[in-house]
Amino acid sequence: MSRRPVDTQKRHPIMGNGQQAIWDEIRQLGDFTITDIDGVVDMHRKSIINYVKRLQAGGVVKQADDFATSFRYILLKDTGRVAPRLQKDGSPVTMGGGTASMWRTMRMMPQFTVVDLVAHSPEKTPVKITSAKDYCKMLSKAGYLRVMRKANPFQKRFALYKLIRNHGPLPPQIQRVQQVFDPNIGKVVYTPGVDL
Repeated sequence: MSRRPVDTQKRHPIMGNGQQAIWDEIRQLGDFTITDIDGVVDMHRKSIINYVKRLQAGGVVKQADDFATSFRYILLKDTGRVAPRLQKDGSPVTMGGGTASMWRTMRMMPQFTVVDLVAHSPEKTPVKITSAKDYCKMLSKAGYLRVMRKANPFQKRFALYKLIRNHGPLPPQIQRVQQVFDPNIGKVVYTPGVDL
């Protein structure tokens, strides 16, 4: 079954939504039950349980010694603000890792080319030059990048970019319908042919 696009998920005006909201609450509490999270996050209880199980498999949280009676979990490893993306066995999710890597590089470098994005990608989630070009093209359309120097194929020179719009550590997502969604602000920031 396919997942609903993130920009169409139901949102409560106060509650957070998704793994990031669960993670934010876990970090704040440190010691928690599923019910504690369920009361704050706008998600099905089963989805919360599944995410906590993945965190447990990855060694990020553990059941408290009195779990049989308290149902409490304890945060063992605070990995930072961005929610850990883990598979059922606790191993890191690699899908989307290339995008995260490119976004991290864009945020760190004052100016960059697609070659820089490829060069700074980790071995476990390598970025292809075509993927880097596509990502830069979409972020440029969305107003996130400024072209500082145009590409020149005759001189074998790539375009030079500068990040000018940065809402946070989560990488803007390119959706199937070729629109850009920024999870840092929870909004679609670019749709072809639509002024947002």
